[in-house]
Amino acid sequence: MDRPLRLLSLYGLLSLLPLLAHAEAPVDCEALSDNVSLEAAEYRPPMEAKVIGEGRLHFHSGPNAVCMNKKVYVIPNDSLTVYASSDSGWAQVMYIAKDGQDFTGWVEEKRLKLLGHYGDGAKELPADVSTFVKRHEECVHFAGEEPYDAERRAFLEKAMNQACTGHDRQLSDLRERYKDNPEARQALDPLENME
Repeated sequence: MDRPLRLLSLYGLLSLLPLLAHAEAPVDCEALSDNVSLEAAEYRPPMEAKVIGEGRLHFHSGPNAVCMNKKVYVIPNDSLTVYASSDSGWAQVMYIAKDGQDFTGWVEEKRLKLLGHYGDGAKELPADVSTFVKRHEECVHFAGEEPYDAERRAFLEKAMNQACTGHDRQLSDLRERYKDNPEARQALDPLENME
C-alpha cells in the first residue's frame, strides 16, 4: 500500500511538468535593462523625440511590459532624449521635468517621433554646446579604436589629444553655464568625462 501511494504522487508531479514548462519565469528588469543596453543601437549624439499617440506613456525599468513604473510617465508632446533603441521596439530615454528633476528608463518606441540628433540643427542648441557634442563624439570614437601597430597608435594619440584634451573641464563649464537651459541639459547630461 505504501508503494502505490509513492507512485501516485510521483505520477502526479510528472503530470504537472508540462504546465510548469509553459509558466513564464519572473523577469529581472535590472538585468534585462543591462543586457539590452549592451546590444541596443546607440544614438551618438542622442536623438530628440516627441511623445505621440494618446494617453500616458509609462517609463519601465527594463524593456518589458512587466517592468512598468506606474508613477513615472510622460504625455503626448513631451520632449525626450533618446539614447538607444532595441530590436524589440523599446527606447532608452531621459525626461527632464519642469522642476529640473530628470527621469531615465525604457519606453515603447512606437510612441515616439524622432526629430533628429542633438547638435545637428534639429533643435537649436547654443553653438558652443553643439560644437562640444560633436567634439565629444570624436573623442569617444578615437578612444574606442584599436591601436594595432605603432603608426596607428601614434595617429590615435594625436587624434585623442586634439579631441579630448580639456574635455572634462569644458563639459563641467558648459553644464554650469547652461544649467537653466533644458535643451542644453538634455544634450550635455548624458556625456561622460573622458580624461
